[in-house]
Amino acid sequence: MLPDAELAGVGQQQVTAADIELLELHTDLYGRLDARHGGGRFRSVFAAFLDTHATPLLRGSFSTRRGRRLYGSVADAALALANMAYDDRLPGLAQRYDLNAMRLAQAVGDRGRLARCHIHQARLAALLGERGEVLTHARSAVVAAGGAPALVKAYAAVSEARSWAFSGNPERTVSAVERARDAFSRATAASNPRWLLWLDRPELEGQVAWALTMAGLTTEAAKALDAAMEMPGERTRDNVELLITGAELARLREDSVECSMLLRRAVDASRHVKSRRLAERIARATSGEPLHDF
Repeated sequence: MLPDAELAGVGQQQVTAADIELLELHTDLYGRLDARHGGGRFRSVFAAFLDTHATPLLRGSFSTRRGRRLYGSVADAALALANMAYDDRLPGLAQRYDLNAMRLAQAVGDRGRLARCHIHQARLAALLGERGEVLTHARSAVVAAGGAPALVKAYAAVSEARSWAFSGNPERTVSAVERARDAFSRATAASNPRWLLWLDRPELEGQVAWALTMAGLTTEAAKALDAAMEMPGERTRDNVELLITGAELARLREDSVECSMLLRRAVDASRHVKSRRLAERIARATSGEPLHDF
């Protein structure tokens, strides 16, 4: 779809750069809180802020240039809420946030944010066990990222790797991992979008480790997991995810002692994280069930 021809707003409230900056800073703040404490703890507070602050801005008065920034920033906020809802096991709510974000990203022709929306949709499809839909959205993210910065291409490619692993295709998983790493190595600070600054090397390798684990490639997965262990400590949920990946690797290697030890560490580390998704993952891993996540 083509971007909207007219982005200027004609409402009564004048939208300033400070208004949009406040929105962006709140999105950054709640994104960090989400990573540290879980999506179920702050979602309603952030949603209330957007209702009182962002909604009036969209109905306000702004130039085309400011409208482009505003639409992108509101899309980022909506995607942050979608992630929180997904983490809180509310797929229907997450879907609505995703679709709103996709409409805003399409309006300004932002291919990177469109790729991010498709990645969110792939995660929701995986939650429902729809393998075909997972691949469709992951591949759509790769196509959308074709004209985006290298870091976005890395994000799309590693998501595609996870989708191929989810669908049981090790060869295509490895191919997508190679493209993700190559794109990440070409990314530059000047071109990296603000909304994707959290995708550092430990985060990328953590997602790679999970994809390779799901594909049954234990040796390669162990190397990626070692690289991911430099994950900052304040990303509590991500560090718990790494422990779960390590436990799954140990299970595949039939090392029950290592698997049990890592799961105990995951339980301890997640005690203060309010995330239904994470709690369910730990419960399934503890009971020996397959981890059909994306």
